[in-house]
Amino acid sequence: MSIKIREGRTEDFQGALMLNRNMYREARSTPDFGDFLFFNLPSKARMRKWFSGLIKDVKKNDAIYLVADADGSIAGQCFVRRDTPGSELSHVGVFSILVDKKYRNKGIGSRLLDSAIKASKGQFEILHLRVFSSNSIAKKLYKSRGFRTFGVGPRFIKRGKRYFNREYMYLRLK
Repeated sequence: MSIKIREGRTEDFQGALMLNRNMYREARSTPDFGDFLFFNLPSKARMRKWFSGLIKDVKKNDAIYLVADADGSIAGQCFVRRDTPGSELSHVGVFSILVDKKYRNKGIGSRLLDSAIKASKGQFEILHLRVFSSNSIAKKLYKSRGFRTFGVGPRFIKRGKRYFNREYMYLRLK
């Protein structure tokens, strides 16, 4: 299997949709997986609208979208989106990443993160992310790349009857 990190494109919608669907399934069996989810799985139309907005933001230089292409399948994706374009927060990029369960522990997350950091230099000054406080694997990866925790939202996510803390991290690029 060959994995290539490349810029995401409009035709990656189906792969992005499948990643999203798989994330919802995984969160049912692993409650502290991911970040917040909507109570109901977003419709394909809602996901298409979100995805189209991301692609438009990439074209406006307000976002970076990368995918891990595994022989034509989307194994993972990440994006950095400008936090409030045209404002005093527009130097900050909000980072998000997702690697499909069957492709984890193969270095894809590290490669996506490294590529996103590299692509963000010159476009953003600070990267910001949110992660479950209990997600030690992700936090270890982020810390290894220089991200620092700047706060914790106690009980910020309520999934079913359980509460989870959300950790906030940042990386200065300049």
